[in-house]
Amino acid sequence: MRPLLVALTLLTSSAAMAQASTPQEALPTPPASEPREAVEPSATASAPQSSEQLPPRANAPTVPEGSPSIDERLTADEHRVEALEEQNTETKNDLSALKKLRISGYIQARYQYQQDLDDSGAGGYSRFGVRRGRLKATYTTDLSQFMLQIDAVPAGVTLKDAEATLFVPGTKQQLSVTLGQMKWPFGYEGPQSSSDREFPERSRVVRNMLPSERDRGAKVSGRYKFLRLAVGVFDGNGTDSGTTQDNDKEKDLVGHLGFDLKWIAGGISGWYGHDMGRLPTDTFRHAYDRTRIGADLQAYFDVVPLGGTSIKGEFIAGRTYGAANNATHLDVPAHGWYLLLVQNIGLNDAVAVRYDTFDPHNGQTDLAAGEVPGADNAVDTVGFVVQHHFGENLKVSAVYEIPMTHAVAQALDPHDNLFTLQMQARF
Repeated sequence: MRPLLVALTLLTSSAAMAQASTPQEALPTPPASEPREAVEPSATASAPQSSEQLPPRANAPTVPEGSPSIDERLTADEHRVEALEEQNTETKNDLSALKKLRISGYIQARYQYQQDLDDSGAGGYSRFGVRRGRLKATYTTDLSQFMLQIDAVPAGVTLKDAEATLFVPGTKQQLSVTLGQMKWPFGYEGPQSSSDREFPERSRVVRNMLPSERDRGAKVSGRYKFLRLAVGVFDGNGTDSGTTQDNDKEKDLVGHLGFDLKWIAGGISGWYGHDMGRLPTDTFRHAYDRTRIGADLQAYFDVVPLGGTSIKGEFIAGRTYGAANNATHLDVPAHGWYLLLVQNIGLNDAVAVRYDTFDPHNGQTDLAAGEVPGADNAVDTVGFVVQHHFGENLKVSAVYEIPMTHAVAQALDPHDNLFTLQMQARF
């Protein structure tokens, strides 16, 4: 660095000397009418000059008194370069930190119309709403990750995800440990983001078996080649339990073992835990089993000239489920499944059809409460969706769903078909 500064300084000095040595314009000769003042010769001028003291050459460059030396100017230039290097380092650090931070989010605004439940005109609705208003921040380094997601809707602002993750050193982020509030690692549709799902809501079996999809706990995730593993210990009650703390000492073990071969993926899931509750026949609270088993499969094809085709399906069976504390149906066995077919049309359009069924009480005969089917009767649902993408950030979906409640005797299937028009904007 110093040799470069010396060269630059000498070049600057040479340029200054060359400018100083340039002949100056001759001064105008004073007119003859103006008398000139006599100049007395000085004693110095009359004294003989030795050969060692030669007279200064005309127009010779002179260095003003008090000017900094070359070393002083080099030192000053070095200080200026060091200051610029410090500023450059700070700028690089700021840019590096910004690259690790990712802000994302989406809004799902919709209009819904449900037909009247019966011929009298009772029930049903026509309304606008904001289903989801998500804002997510993720900060990822080589060894850790911070993730926070909130949901801001007319009903209020709630915490969805708050995850602190450690990437195990030496695993190249293939093995991690997460602590906080997160989604249960069970199945496919539960952990899937609502912004990526084809239908506005999850299937009926997933909504019942995985209410709120989230819980507080600790999870270990890993991958090796095409294998995927996620297993965790959770409170078990879910975030829709109405409390921020677990209501018992019981903990649930939840896990998913899967594979991903690009064109086909899937896995199996398991859940084992307990819920402290009391049935009408119990004198005291009892630890009832809360269990789940599941299997999911997704296949992707590119054989239709219109665009890609995907088929997705999932089966879940379990005991003790429901929204409140994930135990509304205490010690009740249930099962259900869904099958989804998606056909892309070009790059911006898609159509899909989904069939799902859910039996809220395995082995129980469908009942009737007067002219209304029983609350625990099985329900089958057929849904259709048409989607159009306006670029990468806006998606519009038109959905029509037909629930079919199993009816017996005089009890009729209620008229509860539902139309949903949803617009999703994301960034």
